[in-house]
Amino acid sequence: MSTAADPVRPGLLAVGLNPAWQKTLFFRRLQPGAVNRAGRIREEASGKGINFAHAVLQAGGRAQVAQFAGGATGARLTADLDARGIPHLSIPVAGATRVCSTLLSQEDRVTTELIEPSADIAAAEFAALRAAVLARIPGAAGVAVCGTFPPGVPMSFAVEIAAAARSCGIPLLLDAYRGVAPVLEAGVEILKINAAELRELTGTPDLDSAAATLMARHPGTGCLAVTDGSGPARLFLPGSAWEFRLPHLDGVVNPIGAGDCTSGVFLLRLTQAAAGHSTPPSGTGRPCTPRLAALPAEAVAEAFREALACACASCLEEQPAAFNTAAARQILREIAVVRRA
Repeated sequence: MSTAADPVRPGLLAVGLNPAWQKTLFFRRLQPGAVNRAGRIREEASGKGINFAHAVLQAGGRAQVAQFAGGATGARLTADLDARGIPHLSIPVAGATRVCSTLLSQEDRVTTELIEPSADIAAAEFAALRAAVLARIPGAAGVAVCGTFPPGVPMSFAVEIAAAARSCGIPLLLDAYRGVAPVLEAGVEILKINAAELRELTGTPDLDSAAATLMARHPGTGCLAVTDGSGPARLFLPGSAWEFRLPHLDGVVNPIGAGDCTSGVFLLRLTQAAAGHSTPPSGTGRPCTPRLAALPAEAVAEAFREALACACASCLEEQPAAFNTAAARQILREIAVVRRA
């Protein structure tokens, strides 16, 4: 199903090609190797692209997710998105959409994920999605490539997306780390990954050194945003570095989707801030999105701080990437920001 874009208010396009039908099972305490009976279960459409779009909608923005959907699980997934009002461009495929089962052990707050393999994507199925995504990029306010690609979709597609976004002057956020060197070489304005992923990507244990290594290797990366669970998050920009110390959260329920929430709200607020610096091109009715490099570093840091607050608030909810706005505002006030360079 494709939901038409609003020509007056362009939204974000999330390319999340590995969606999942999410089953979240709640246990008092999960015991590996034993019979475990869940106290309750919830099910919904999920995956990095869907969680991204869900967070954007809650933050008052607009987002459409591009994805594959197949089989009975794919039908349930798209029906759930329709019911939740999340616009989507879903290309039907022969293979069934995977199921992700998250096991939440509540007493010790341990999360276990069981992820099914993704179905192979046929050449014709990929061609249909590729054409649809590339056609929508010029009308988007920003583009996010969220997560891994399923078998049958080459990483060169992410390079194409990055090049198309750059040619249109549209910011691109990349939330992935495996095999992304060619994408970074094409140039992305925002790379959002976690601390473990940054260390693996660069082979450098120290985060400051890892960030410096990555940005030296890929000077087209305008912003590196690094989360670290409940630990301090970091933001690296050309000429500045920031640390965000998160408050302790009581009553954490479900941390799944918090990183996707960060990505969605971050890109939304950046594109909204950038719109104030834009100049309408001749003969058009919508502003042109400028390069985010035009924004002051403080504005980028504030956008990331708000994104982190929403992500923290999402950990207090059962649904992935869902957050209470009042809780997010309170957490926002408690995040300490330190400019380190």
